[in-house]
Amino acid sequence: MLRKNGLNIKSDQGITRRGELSDQIGSLVIQKPNLYFLGMPYKVWLYNLRYRHYNKDTGAVNFQLKNKTVERPVIYDSLLRRRSAINIKSFLFNRGYFYAQVKDTVRLSGKKAFVSYNINTGSKYLVGSITLDIQDSSIKKLVEDGMGDTKLKSGAPFAMTMTEEERSRIANLLRNNGYYKITQENVHFVIDTVNKSFLRDVENPFESAINFVALQKNTRKPTLDVRISVTPEEDPNSFRRYRIGKVQIFPDFIDRSDIRDTTMTQVMVDSMIFRYHNYYVREHVLASQNYMHVGDYYSQANYDLTVTKMNELGLFQYVRPVIFEDTSLPPDRSLHYIIILNPTKRYDYGTNFEVSNGSNYVLGNNVSITYRNRNWLRGGNQFTLSLSAGVEMGYNDHISDNFFKNFYLISKNAGISSTVTFPKFIVPFKPAWMRKFNQPRTILGIGYNLLDRLDYFTLNNIVANYTYSWSQNATNTWDLTPAFINILSLPHIADSFQKRLATNEFLKNSYRENFIEGENVGFTFSNLNGPNASRGYSYLKANVEEAGAVLSGINGIKSIGFNYSQYVKFDLDARHYFRRPNSTVALRFLAGVGVPYDKSSTLPYVKQYFVGGAYSIRGWRVRQLGPGSYYDSTAVKSTNPIDRVGDIRFEANAEYRFNMIQLFSGAIHLNGALFVDAGNIWLARTSSSYPGGELALDKLGQDIAMSAGAGVRADIGGLFIVRVDAGVPVKKPYIHEHSGWIIREVSQLDKSIFNSSWRSDNMVLNIAIGYPF
Repeated sequence: MLRKNGLNIKSDQGITRRGELSDQIGSLVIQKPNLYFLGMPYKVWLYNLRYRHYNKDTGAVNFQLKNKTVERPVIYDSLLRRRSAINIKSFLFNRGYFYAQVKDTVRLSGKKAFVSYNINTGSKYLVGSITLDIQDSSIKKLVEDGMGDTKLKSGAPFAMTMTEEERSRIANLLRNNGYYKITQENVHFVIDTVNKSFLRDVENPFESAINFVALQKNTRKPTLDVRISVTPEEDPNSFRRYRIGKVQIFPDFIDRSDIRDTTMTQVMVDSMIFRYHNYYVREHVLASQNYMHVGDYYSQANYDLTVTKMNELGLFQYVRPVIFEDTSLPPDRSLHYIIILNPTKRYDYGTNFEVSNGSNYVLGNNVSITYRNRNWLRGGNQFTLSLSAGVEMGYNDHISDNFFKNFYLISKNAGISSTVTFPKFIVPFKPAWMRKFNQPRTILGIGYNLLDRLDYFTLNNIVANYTYSWSQNATNTWDLTPAFINILSLPHIADSFQKRLATNEFLKNSYRENFIEGENVGFTFSNLNGPNASRGYSYLKANVEEAGAVLSGINGIKSIGFNYSQYVKFDLDARHYFRRPNSTVALRFLAGVGVPYDKSSTLPYVKQYFVGGAYSIRGWRVRQLGPGSYYDSTAVKSTNPIDRVGDIRFEANAEYRFNMIQLFSGAIHLNGALFVDAGNIWLARTSSSYPGGELALDKLGQDIAMSAGAGVRADIGGLFIVRVDAGVPVKKPYIHEHSGWIIREVSQLDKSIFNSSWRSDNMVLNIAIGYPF
């Protein structure tokens, strides 16, 4: 059995780089030993108990092998050892270690094999001089002007991958400047590792050889020279610049017969020929998304951009560009460009019915109906109309002996919303920074929502917004809302809740009829689709919102006879995910700061923060924590707390997710998680109704709540994830003994998690769909 692989690496790399190099080399070793724990191959022992069953070709039996619950014994293979050594040497060569030495040996001890790979990387070459060997003056000028974008710079550590990247960059540069037939095969590199200073005395070969050896030993960082050449190869037209001579667009293409069908409608817009059977979309909409125009030099970037923009419209099942050299066109404009489009369904209807369980209700359901027109007014605009309604119910087994009669209504809601998305910026002028690859959108939205919380209040909320959305690049997205409106009205307030408002200034200001007018800007960063996403990725969303400044200015000119909110609000959601083959460490930090000013003393109800529940601090139920160190023992068991909100929120979460087993031949992946949550909410101003609820730096440590727990997640066919998390508080801000840490409870096992009464008071079971973040 293969017991161990040893890597002994001698390199001139620093400690950090050497560790990275060691990890990369270790991954190249083909045969790896079994997993040992305390010197015992326990997974092999489990395999040996039923090894006859594992050799059967049945997924129901072999899922343990696939999930690595058990392991077959790894039998030493000398051929795989030699292949590993070859892989390592090839890898080092491609990394710029041209004269690396790899020596593989094996030591046998009884029935165990210990393999060692002794590696001397030698010196890593640096890039020396870079010269261009290009006969065509026009091509040479383009390549010279574009050398500022190269990664192949003098003094940089050399790797063979740099030449591949440079070959692709140069080919794309030329194709973007009209050289339609240029490919990477036309770009060549000559690498010269001989330092010419070694051969300064060409008349004495013996002395040159001595100089070469001496200088090679004294030079820790040898350099190499790179010569780049671009040749036409076998096709002389490779060096010819091509222009677009004809552009045709088929918005409702059926088959090849459309090319010669004379019965089709034909319209010319901006030198583009549109041919269609039915008038599906306005010609100018497609013309604005095409960047290949008659008379322009061919550009690969514009070719790709046109395909991307056409797909983004969401109007077509497929977008197929065709380009070829057309001999019927003038020689100086010989490229014929055709865009073939096939329409998708214009109308879309959907219904959704949800049954849910929440931290502050037992049973909830919601039904929604959505209508969508993907091509409203034939302008590529998307019109969406949604209707929804739902209820939340509690359960009390003391109401009746009948199970169904024990359910009682907590709240009900209904809403209607509509949005129109235009595939462009609707502005009186177009700023220079709104470049063609920004994927612009203008979104108009309006909606109405009714929330009826029985025994509390009825809330009407009318919303409207005008938003610009665009992508800066592959990772950065912006949303700018120059105007949004929320109109809050409370046509009914229960007497009991009215009395509560009369004695609580914070609640009175939160639940008042209000007019909110403001603007916000949001930024989102995500490299989930980046080149290194398999090892980890980051996500960041930041939003700044202001309300009341415009109305305050108007009020200064002419008095406004209604309440309006004034605040500045900042939100941040930052995450990072460390990925490993069978596990992930997920970290999240949330921050929300709302600062009311002038006539507003708190944020309006729809803008306030709360914590707790399945997507927050999981040791507390929704709205049963905070603000600050405030504590109300009478509300702990409440099924519908509505006053545990604040103007400020800070929250941090850490979660270790790991694979466990696969069920039903991999149809369900059962995974586990360990997590820690921390944070709280605070008031922006001191309130006598919530002693200890304001944010103060000198008591911030005391106010932070913490919970910990474990969870199980069932990934059902990759479609959705059912999650069950059990969380318990480990630091309670409203307990001042031991700064809130439940040290005494944990130390007394009979009074902590092993006690049913303690679990009933402290453990929170969260059932949800999807990951918490």
